[in-house]
Amino acid sequence: MYREMLEVMKEGSAATLREKRNAQATWFNEWADLFLKAYQPEQKVVSTSIYAFPMELLAAFDVVPFDFEIAASMVCATEMGVPAMCEAENRGYALEVCSFHRAGLGGFYKDYFPKPELFLTTSYFCDGKVKTNEILSRLHSKECLLLYVPAEINRDSLRYVEKQLRHIASKIGEVAGQKLDEDRLREAVRSSNRARRSHLALLEVQKHRPAPLSPRLIISFSINGLLFSGRETKERLNQELLAEARGRIESGALRPERHRFYWFAWMPVYQSGLFDFLKEKQVSVPLCETFRVYWDEIDEDSPFEGLALKCLKNPFVGPVGRRTEGLERIVEEYAIDGAVKFVTPACRHSNNGAALLKDSLQRLGIPLLQVEMDIGDPRGHSPGQTRTRLESFLEVLSQ
Repeated sequence: MYREMLEVMKEGSAATLREKRNAQATWFNEWADLFLKAYQPEQKVVSTSIYAFPMELLAAFDVVPFDFEIAASMVCATEMGVPAMCEAENRGYALEVCSFHRAGLGGFYKDYFPKPELFLTTSYFCDGKVKTNEILSRLHSKECLLLYVPAEINRDSLRYVEKQLRHIASKIGEVAGQKLDEDRLREAVRSSNRARRSHLALLEVQKHRPAPLSPRLIISFSINGLLFSGRETKERLNQELLAEARGRIESGALRPERHRFYWFAWMPVYQSGLFDFLKEKQVSVPLCETFRVYWDEIDEDSPFEGLALKCLKNPFVGPVGRRTEGLERIVEEYAIDGAVKFVTPACRHSNNGAALLKDSLQRLGIPLLQVEMDIGDPRGHSPGQTRTRLESFLEVLSQ
């Protein structure tokens, strides 16, 4: 069923592109095309955390990246989500387990997803995914590798992460049936650096008032768009989004703004009405924390060291204070007057530190609203309650 969903997504986005140029349709088309390749018998599939693992390394091999968590997010956006979660729940997985992981496990039990040859994940962003990866690796009798990234950045931690990445590269090579091509890795790094520059240009254009790109697009692309890091596709997608944003500014075809929010972490994937409400109330999200560029350009002559440093600098590694770095500049440059922290129950990495985030923003005169909703399970969602809290928050801002 998930395969059919991808085929519909590819056909629908292709139909849109035949009519006009559209950045989101291009992104969806490339996304569906890459994940559909994972179903082809001759392809070697590597499951990983596309939003956390340095995808430039995978781009250097003839493998197809897949992320059951991203696939589960797509399933949870449809009527397939609850049955997939129920499949896992009926096998003993508690409701306290992240809904993406329940849907991911259920999706594998229901045979929705392709069969990976290797499972990779990281120590940061998500504890639950590490354990789910272990469960799935046992289910498929495939090796599971964890990239552990220490909290401190120093010479020892840099070498430690670099050594792990080299080991992982050798394991990917075993799956792909090829040795690492250093030139190909350097090209992936060059591509990543070019995409980083266009990403910075996107961040710059989002400072415009009104912001040209929609909140849902910015938040979703900041996570799912990382699938293509190290590939020409990412460069092209950034450029298309940039051209579209500039075109909207030049044409004046922008929605009016009353408020500009800074968004922390994730968003619900099901039809919650949240973003429709923000649109109705003329609220934009010019920037979210997962769309920031926190890493430097990678030295193509030392790609493993550069990728290790990119991992170590991730703001979800180490002290929570890393997530508040640069907040004063962000508030000023993006004219932020409010902030939203999306809180999904199972996400410890995101939820911890709420008090620090609130205090840091309060010192800048910016109020923070915590929106408590499950990221993928709509069964406990109360649209009226969420709307009431948002309305109250907007009243405070207006005063």
